[in-house]
Order: sequence, then C-alpha cells, then structure tokens
Amino acid sequence: MLRASNNKGVNILDPQELLQCAQDTSEAGRHRLAKAVSQFFDERKLTDSEKGLASEILLNLIRQAEVDLRAALSERLSVQNNVPPELIVYLANDQISVAKHVLMHSPVLNDVDLIYIIASKGQDHWQTIAKREVLSPTVADKLIDTGDPGTVMNLIDNQRVNLQKSSMKKIVKFSLKSEELQAPLLRRPEIDPEIAIDLYMVVSQALRQEIASRFVISSHVFDQALEGLIHELSNEAKGLRETTPDMIVLAKRFTERKDNTPDLMIRTLRRGQVGFFVALFAEKAGLSAEHVVKLIQKDGGRPFVVACRYMCMMKSEFASIFLLSRGIRSGDKIVDQRELAMALKNFDSIKDFDVQRIMKSWLKNPELI
Repeated sequence: MLRASNNKGVNILDPQELLQCAQDTSEAGRHRLAKAVSQFFDERKLTDSEKGLASEILLNLIRQAEVDLRAALSERLSVQNNVPPELIVYLANDQISVAKHVLMHSPVLNDVDLIYIIASKGQDHWQTIAKREVLSPTVADKLIDTGDPGTVMNLIDNQRVNLQKSSMKKIVKFSLKSEELQAPLLRRPEIDPEIAIDLYMVVSQALRQEIASRFVISSHVFDQALEGLIHELSNEAKGLRETTPDMIVLAKRFTERKDNTPDLMIRTLRRGQVGFFVALFAEKAGLSAEHVVKLIQKDGGRPFVVACRYMCMMKSEFASIFLLSRGIRSGDKIVDQRELAMALKNFDSIKDFDVQRIMKSWLKNPELI
C-alpha cells in the first residue's frame, strides 16, 4: 500500500517502499507510483512538516521520472485540492504533455502562478490555460494580450468562463487581424448592443446582416463607435497622423464591404484622423500608406488628382478631400486658392486614358510616384 503509520496513527508514505516503486520502470510500477502519490494527498490529517517532507521527496522523484510518469502524476494530481503548490507549479511548467492536466484543471494554481506561466511559456501553455473552467478577468486579459489567435479562440470557445466587457472589446479589436474569431465571438452570451456595434464595424458583410437582425444600429451610433475606435487606434499609435497595421486592416474590411467611400474619407479627415484617412485612401488606390503620403505631398496636386480620378471621385468630393488634406502636404491647414484652382483645373483636364496609364505604372512600380 506504500503506507506506514506514525506514532499518532496517521498514515504517511513509506519512503523505502516509494523508492522501490519509483525504480520499477514497468507500466504497472509507474501506475502504482502515480496512484500512491495521488492517494497520499487525499490524507487530511498530515502535519505541515509531514507534507513538506513528502513534497520534497516527490519533487526529487518527479525530476528524475520519465515523461509518461510525470504526465500520469499530473493527471492524477490535477483534480486534488490538498497538493503542495510547489508540486503543481513544477508540473505546470513542464512540457505541455505533462503540464496540460494541471493547467486545465488544478484548483491549486492561482492567478500569480498562471500569469507567470503565461509570461514565461509559449502558445501551447497559453492555449491550454484558456480552457480552464475558472479564469479571472486579469488572467483572461493576459491571455488576450499574448496576441495568439489559437489562445483567443480557446478563450472564446470556453463557455464556462464569463468574459468582462473590457475583455470582449479587446477581442473585437484583435479580430481585425484574425477574422476567424468573429463568428464565434458573436455567439458569446456576453454580446450586448455596445459590443455588437464594435463588432459590426470589423466583420464581413454576412456577419453584419446577422448583427443587424439582432440589434438595431443607427448610422449615428455607428459613426460614434467608429470615431471611438479610430481615436483608440490613434492613441495607441501616439498620434492622429500615424497609420498603424490595425488601421490598414480596418480599411481593408471597409473596402471589402464597399463601405470605403469618399464620404467616409471626408468625415475621417474632418475628425482629424489623418492616419486612418491614409489607410482608407491607400486601400482604395491599391498603394501603400507611405506611397499615398508621398503622392499627396507632390507639388501641384496632379498626382493626387490622378489617384482620386482613378477612384472615380466626383469633383466636389475631390475638392473637399484636397482642402482637408492640406496638413499632410505642408503642415499648414490653410489652402492657397491658387493651389486649389490649379488642382481643380487638373481634375477637369486629365484624360481617363492617362489616369489609367499613370496608375498602372504606379501600381507596377510605386517608386515612380
């Protein structure tokens, strides 16, 4: 039974018998050791010193054990409350075939343990932690912050965990880069009108229709939500003029849904969100953000005219965008009337054939801009 009695009548592990069992490399021997260890920690009457001694013995054994034995121990100990934390933490930091049991199930692991493991391990450990039955908001946020799509997907699929609104908003923004997260996220029970509006901005047309069938979303509310999202992205970029990868992905979503319009560009510029305007313009024109800025800054406005005509902008739309984008060209928001007049003259005079020819050359070699 691998047990002996002390003078108090309390059963404790017999170290000699335990060592013999540990040295038995047969499958039956490994299972006997795993069973003995798990049964031992069911004992409620052990003193702290006895537990400490047993923990030290078992840690030494575990360090020398083969992977399959460590995995068996991890599985058995993962559902017990009375196991010394140092044992569980050691197993949780092992390779994933060993660690997965305690990472998913052990009640002994606390937030500090889990956050340390998230910080020090890789995606296999993150994805397993995301499946735990109980996760605090702090740990959930740390998992989202890993930026690993598999981890976030496991978190979304974990219906036993309640996700806070702040976590849901983080996932919505993250889904800009991982579109496969969007449909499962929409089916989370925490989805409310506010989160639905955030999600509405970044999803495909098919999911938009599903959201619209469940929630009433007015254009005014949508504009407010979009402004808030772009403001948040701009703050992360440390300035309204910076174009970030998230902005580029969002602009791509708008273009795919045919929502990337001159009107949206004008409204974006009026809010001072230059970075997102550049992302929208770049996506619509098929150029990089850097080349769009270069194009806008060219003297005389002719290259800018070519790109706007290529997008089939109306003259009034071009005029508004030309005026509002003055700050990109010179940093000065006041437009010289002669400059505007020249730009409008170019808009009227350039031929469609020339627009297509010039844009084709730019798309093939943007350095020609």
